[in-house]
Parts: sequence; structure tokens; C-alpha cells
Amino acid sequence: AFAGGDDYEAANDVKGEGPAYFGFVRDTRGTAVVDAQVLLQPKTGKPVALKSNALGLYRGHISKAVLPDDVRISCTKAGYKQIKVLRRTPPGNTAMFIETECTLQRQ
Repeated sequence: AFAGGDDYEAANDVKGEGPAYFGFVRDTRGTAVVDAQVLLQPKTGKPVALKSNALGLYRGHISKAVLPDDVRISCTKAGYKQIKVLRRTPPGNTAMFIETECTLQRQ
């Protein structure tokens, strides 16, 4: 990660790629979960697998042909179970940024 704490530049987002899906994976205490797998699963088409970084941040895109409301987001990591996925960008929103937060609990 860079001095700003993130190695991803929002300036790299290309509108033609479709919305950016991003957020954090944290445990029940609010601590970042590193190397968690985040799966963006559209109703139709291929899923996109992402990995959370040292801050628990993940970010990625699905085809612009896929509506954000048709994408289910889930998070997994060995030794944890998913207990909540909170979508901060409201359904039906046409924003280019879809924010979610995954909460995992140690098993």
C-alpha cells in the first residue's frame, strides 16, 4: 500500500468498464480481514472474484451490461463465516460506485 493507505487510484476507473464495486471486509470487532475472497455474482454471466487488501478494502468491476441490482456480493475466508453484507449504495441507484461492507465472524 502507498502512503495514503491504498494502492488503488479511483482515477483509474473507466466509465466504460461499468460500475466500481468496492468496500471493506471486517470482522465483528471492526478489524480489517486481509486476503478475504469477495465474490461479485451477477444473476447471469460469470462471477468476479476479488481479494481484500491489507486494509480489508476490495474493488473491482463487472461488465457495464450487468445492472448493479442484479449483483449479489459475498465474502469468505477460511476460519470465518459471513454474518452480514451491508450495501451502502441504495438499490436502484445509477451511481458508478457500488459500496458494500462485509462482516465476517471467526469460527
